[in-house]
Amino acid sequence: YLAYKASLTNAHPPLFYLFLYLAHLFGSSELALRLPSVFAGTALCWILFKWIGTVLDKPAGLIGLIVVTFCPAMIALSAEVRQYAILLFCMATALYLLERAFQEKSVRRMWEFSVFLCLAILSHYSAVFFALAIGLYSLARIADSPLPRKVLVAWGLGQAGALAIYGFLYVTQVSKLKNDIAIWSSPFDQSYFRLDRVDIFTFTREHTLSIFLYLFKQRPVSQAMLLFFALGVAFLFVRDLISRPGNLCPRHLGILLLVPFVAVWGAAIAGIYPYVGTRHTLFLAPFAIAAASFSLAAISGRKLWAGLLIAALLMGVSNASGNQTEEGITKENQSRSLMTAAVNHIKQSVPQGDLILADYQGSMTLAYYLCGSGGTIPRDAYRGDNNKYDCAGYSIIPLPVWKLVPQNFPSQFERIAHILGLKPEDRVWVFQAGWGDNLDKTLPEKLPALRCVTPKSFGTNLTIIPFIVGPDFSPAAPLANC
Repeated sequence: YLAYKASLTNAHPPLFYLFLYLAHLFGSSELALRLPSVFAGTALCWILFKWIGTVLDKPAGLIGLIVVTFCPAMIALSAEVRQYAILLFCMATALYLLERAFQEKSVRRMWEFSVFLCLAILSHYSAVFFALAIGLYSLARIADSPLPRKVLVAWGLGQAGALAIYGFLYVTQVSKLKNDIAIWSSPFDQSYFRLDRVDIFTFTREHTLSIFLYLFKQRPVSQAMLLFFALGVAFLFVRDLISRPGNLCPRHLGILLLVPFVAVWGAAIAGIYPYVGTRHTLFLAPFAIAAASFSLAAISGRKLWAGLLIAALLMGVSNASGNQTEEGITKENQSRSLMTAAVNHIKQSVPQGDLILADYQGSMTLAYYLCGSGGTIPRDAYRGDNNKYDCAGYSIIPLPVWKLVPQNFPSQFERIAHILGLKPEDRVWVFQAGWGDNLDKTLPEKLPALRCVTPKSFGTNLTIIPFIVGPDFSPAAPLANC
């Protein structure tokens, strides 16, 4: 229950946090905490192969298996302590079970589909686009070939259950995080369509390619996979137009594969959700892979080995990319040795009892690596005015901002100085870890008065900076430095 309550402070549904809570019972090492994603990402390969083989054909399924297994973005996110591998596994399982329910006209399969649809919704809020696409696809299939009443009732109740979950999540979490969500979405401003910035055709072309570039890393491979995706979707729409209901091939797959892209694109135009090549649109991967695999199978004709070889070569080139991670933080800067060095520096250079300020990203990292397995951040740490907690002999203040930048740092510093009753020349340390430029790179230019600070950096994404409280409670560089 407390794990669920803690999850309400973040802009994600609670399911992954409950998995993470269960995982930590077996150990709090990085490996133990990554295992839920590892297991889900591995199982995803099998279930996506089964789904593609069922709705398209076995050659497409085998090609899809090669692509999803060696897709760089899938590999990376299947090893991270994040929701995405579990989201994709639940989505793929729901897709497979829905197809089995239609083919077998099975009440049991329909209920199983509904369970995994709800699990996907409880994994990540981007599943709303998946729920929309699979709902429209189901209605089109039902219109073509009506289901028995019991199966139809099971489908309807499942959809009602999904809507009820969204209502529950909105009341208990989303409505209370509206301001925070607006702040978290600010880095994606360029991913929303603005008529005064670019025409809609350029926006669509560039951002659709960026999604494939995120998945496959290398631009030539991404362009090829985007072309294969477009050809696959176009062929399926044409096939639906010339085929008749009752054909052995499932109809309306073009709707299922295209609607998620259209839905996110429309949300970006409305300024609701970013249409961008990051993990936030990773849920589009199963649809992109399915359509592209279908095209590769069709191009290869009866020579399955040719399609498998092309897929293997494309994924091989993708994995030859120098950087398999997202923008803002490279693989080298995620080295465990850098974190170990930063923690050792704190223990050696920061006196016990000193105050350490950390933004949202930094405080999460600090709690795990400095405080040890027993380190936890208070549940309401980012909502109250004073949530100082002790950690390995230090006093930690987690700040309610995602990233400390020159624009928000002085106000946050002054606020804490007043709340804690700090005095001029009291020493305060700032710890940062995560995406984007830290204060050591931005302060000298933006706030010249702090040009004398002496940051200690470990790579480009880990920084520890000493400050003192100035006469007006603003941050100041230690006097000995200037």
